[in-house]
Amino acid sequence: MSSVLDVWRAIDPEARLIAGSPDALRLTARGVARTRVAPPHLPPVSEGQLLVVDAAILRDAPLDELLAGLVAAELSPAALIVAGAASPEHLAANLPILLSRRSPATLVDAMRAYLGDEEGWLAKLVSELRLATAEAALGDPSPSAPTALVADRLRRGVAVSADGELRAVHPRNAGRAIAARFSAIFARLLASGHVSAAPLRRGLAGVWLLEQPIRRGASVWLFDDLPFARIDEVAAQALGVTLRALLRRPPPSALSRAEPRHRHERTPAPPPAPGFAPAASDTLTETLLAVARANGRVAPAARALGVHRNTVLYRLKVARAERGIDPRRPEDALRLLAEHQS
Repeated sequence: MSSVLDVWRAIDPEARLIAGSPDALRLTARGVARTRVAPPHLPPVSEGQLLVVDAAILRDAPLDELLAGLVAAELSPAALIVAGAASPEHLAANLPILLSRRSPATLVDAMRAYLGDEEGWLAKLVSELRLATAEAALGDPSPSAPTALVADRLRRGVAVSADGELRAVHPRNAGRAIAARFSAIFARLLASGHVSAAPLRRGLAGVWLLEQPIRRGASVWLFDDLPFARIDEVAAQALGVTLRALLRRPPPSALSRAEPRHRHERTPAPPPAPGFAPAASDTLTETLLAVARANGRVAPAARALGVHRNTVLYRLKVARAERGIDPRRPEDALRLLAEHQS
């Protein structure tokens, strides 16, 4: 059976929880009802139904009056979804109340479709995500591109770990503070010798974690301050399929990954790839900036520079070896852009 959390995260992950305990989101959602436009606004609501409230009626009947009406009528919805609201209204209520910018009719239709065939809805999502993440990986064969796509779809923090390090971290809705806490938790798990061969769910230090192993020593991680829904599980599995293929490639050598310990230390540049001349300093800087402006994606940067993507990849390899910098890392990209602001 679908929970309130499952329906919320699948249909409108940008909706905000403005009242009620997150634990109450685990209640089973058995159907959907919608308020009437004309008084009396409250329809018959059976136990476990989601009640979609048209924000337009709240101009005449504030939300606290509507809640009092529910109690007086002995109606017990599983949750309220206020549709079409643009600003939050904080309430002290045990009933979960969500605030959505979507229209009431759109929400009701989407929720009924999801509850009518949850398995089919999730299977379609998995197919879409596998195709989209594969295309993203073809454009940029690094864990960052497909991971960012899934983070944007789920509105959750998503990370990838492999061989004892985080290869990609995308905070998205989770926020940078929670991302920092996740990184600290990951470091503690790594220090404790944590190895997971099965999906892991847990709440630590105010952060919910969902780990989906990709292979031994590599996992997809989801993190947020709210518990996870079924959409999160299937999306993590779909992302894992793409990342498993990407991470089969041999990792870069320790020499090319290592940062110079001092500014004056230089590691030898790799030999030029066949058909490519060594990049001049100005050309290298131009390439680094193009990749940084393309949010770490190689293909758009190559188009902007008018060169083949393999040329960009080679220049990035030279930059890692000579300068210890890679604009596909967010911290390096920010530093590059800050240093070359016009």
